[in-house]
Amino acid sequence: MPENLHTDEEYIFDKKMTCVVCDKPFTTKVLKSNRARRLGSDVDLRPRYENIDTLKYGICSCPNCGYSAMHSAFTHISPRQITNIKEQVCVHFLPEDRRGWTSYTYDQALRMHAMALQCAEAKMAKYGEKAYLHMLMAWLYREKQKEAENITMDELRNMEVESCRTQADEHYMAAFEGFQQAMMNEMFPIMGLNQPTLEYIIAYMAFYFGKLEVSAKLIGSVLTTSSASRNVKDRALELKAEIIKILKERKK
Repeated sequence: MPENLHTDEEYIFDKKMTCVVCDKPFTTKVLKSNRARRLGSDVDLRPRYENIDTLKYGICSCPNCGYSAMHSAFTHISPRQITNIKEQVCVHFLPEDRRGWTSYTYDQALRMHAMALQCAEAKMAKYGEKAYLHMLMAWLYREKQKEAENITMDELRNMEVESCRTQADEHYMAAFEGFQQAMMNEMFPIMGLNQPTLEYIIAYMAFYFGKLEVSAKLIGSVLTTSSASRNVKDRALELKAEIIKILKERKK
């Protein structure tokens, strides 16, 4: 099959679930194990896979009551959290017919991530979990922005691109602030991330928002930590070089 004819359906399957909040059955899209080939990652460690954006399929979302969470966290919920979600999320949710969804668009994926974030707020999830969801949404909005750049009508394209850019930056800032809170209040690993990896991600976010001193301090910590992976240290060195370059230019 030619590369441009690959579809998401090749890499996903429908998994039958029973919602732990409303106790109703539903199906969710799940990635096939080891089917997608990893290509690498962006500078902020956003993963990239061949022919599919796997991030679209990270959320398990009940179409009956709206309860949504990352697949790994979907069933890990207390009775009190279930009550909070029913009272704060489910009462406002209108059931959705998703039987025609053969795969997820960016709009559909973002909708489910937004629901997961609402549920995380309702169940009083830790800073790290909420920050991670914000980061995923920022990454997804950036991909939606790329799609919007192909819109032929100038006014509509400009409006959509600007909207996606604004949403992405808002979620990225929320992730940046949330991860800093998680670093101060939670034990590692945080959302599967060890300390040097999360420090690097926060350092890049700080760099992105022009907070070079914060970024440089975290980069120094990453580079002096023996538990940091070679990939993270290499990324940190590249980011350090960028910071030094900017500071030199400012002195001119």
